[in-house]
Amino acid sequence: MTYKKTEKEIIKAIVKYKGKERTLAKVLNESKLLEKRGIGIVQYGGNNIIFLDKDRYDDWEDTEGMGYVAELLSLIDTLIKQKHLVLIPFCTDDTLVIGAEESKWSRPDVIVVNGIEQICVAERYEIWLDAKGEPKYWPHVFPERELPIGNTFNMVFSVSQELRELVKHRFRSEEEVRFRKQQWLTWISIAVATAIGILGIIF
Repeated sequence: MTYKKTEKEIIKAIVKYKGKERTLAKVLNESKLLEKRGIGIVQYGGNNIIFLDKDRYDDWEDTEGMGYVAELLSLIDTLIKQKHLVLIPFCTDDTLVIGAEESKWSRPDVIVVNGIEQICVAERYEIWLDAKGEPKYWPHVFPERELPIGNTFNMVFSVSQELRELVKHRFRSEEEVRFRKQQWLTWISIAVATAIGILGIIF
């Protein structure tokens, strides 16, 4: 299967941080893939709230940010179906905000982010405020049935050896790897034969 640049970036992060982090949410936070794109995800009350940074996205309908989230979800679904990722449902962690280095509850409906920002998740008043109390992100609220994130990101997972090998070989297929090795051996053989031939003429 051929992967796009953004998909390769996500896969490399999954493989790289698998030994350090237990869940996909923590992999995304450690790699800062969502932070770099100004995206935050909060699961609360059966809804998935997608936040898009106002400094990066023109308005709440910006398709670039939501497109990345859709691409991320589609890739994870594909990797699970191909058995490159296996989720372990009875082992979970609770990451409050996916796309933030640090988050914790300060009140029943308020999350403190990185010690200085706040997210209010009260129904119909979902808002992410910066350190000055100004709205920082555009909120998008989706019921689980419309945007099925579920507990996927907070489940412990394992990675197939095939996916590790794919990353190790820079996303080349087994056939491409074998062909390159064979090509390399052929060139070495030609170089050695040429060198022997030249040495035979000289001596």
